[in-house]
Amino acid sequence: MRKRKKDQIHDPEIMLLNRVDEQLRQCGFLLPRVWTVNFLVAFKSKPLMILIGPREAEKEALVESYCHVITGGGSNQYQPMVGHPWWASQTADVAMFTQTQSRFNTLKLEMMIEEAGLPGNRDRFYIANIKRISPGELQEYFSETAFQLRHGELMRLPTSHFSNPVPFPPNLAIIGTMDTLAFPWSDADLLSQTTVIDCAPTKLPGYPLVGNTSPDPLEEKRLIRSYIRDPQRAFWKLMFILRRIPSALFPLLHVQKFLQKVVARNSSSMLLEGMIYLSNSWSQMGSGLFDENPQKNLQIAMDLAITQSLLLPNSEKIANSNNLRDKLQKILDNQYPLATNLLSQLAPA
Repeated sequence: MRKRKKDQIHDPEIMLLNRVDEQLRQCGFLLPRVWTVNFLVAFKSKPLMILIGPREAEKEALVESYCHVITGGGSNQYQPMVGHPWWASQTADVAMFTQTQSRFNTLKLEMMIEEAGLPGNRDRFYIANIKRISPGELQEYFSETAFQLRHGELMRLPTSHFSNPVPFPPNLAIIGTMDTLAFPWSDADLLSQTTVIDCAPTKLPGYPLVGNTSPDPLEEKRLIRSYIRDPQRAFWKLMFILRRIPSALFPLLHVQKFLQKVVARNSSSMLLEGMIYLSNSWSQMGSGLFDENPQKNLQIAMDLAITQSLLLPNSEKIANSNNLRDKLQKILDNQYPLATNLLSQLAPA
């Protein structure tokens, strides 16, 4: 299914991507288009997201630009939070300040869950942006939350326990950033509901965000209704879009089948997550989000799906086996640069 260029220009999701790129440029950042698209596809695919990278401003600017464009930035729909009180390391009571910050963040999340779950707010996005978290916050706010989200509801948050299960609103996203070049915390609970995005460094200056923008309620509603998180819906969408591309899903299936034999008992669920990611790489109108050409769009999306859904969850095992890395390199055959680059990074120095 190929979209004409005229149709793409008026596609709400393409327009959203263009607005995010413009917001980034106004803030002094010129990020690769694949970054902004990957963020949107991940945003549509899972309720939780972690952006990793060095201690530079690019990943924070990417999150903030999306939040400003989607929600307007100044409303209660977007809540920036301090992930970890790193400044407290210079004080006499690090534990007290850390616990205090955790209680404050939990209170904000409880309020957002309540607001996002109101019937009148179902067509509005709510985004919690937890900046510069540590492994402790990763476990509390993401791994433990992801475990509960397998059932679609919460019984606890850090520093808080509920007397009855609380439904997790589908229009709420929790996004965290971590200052790290490696990610050795890839537990199954975390990755079942969380997309981990590796933000490679770029040497560009950053400036404070410009003033608030005006969110488009219709755009929010369209985006909420466009995302797919159900494997069956993802499969049917892909079958429709890729029906003219022979063996379109073979690379994902090939890598998954190999990993299933060698290291991954839960590779079937990873495969489904990869399928969901691929389906969200096309807009609701059928436009390729990475590229207007369906085959090019598929190749870029496939590269990211293999990297984020199959390789990253098994990165520790892959790093410990030269033979496993060599076989995966052979399967990928240099067709997927992001996946190949991750394998190279996992090789011992």
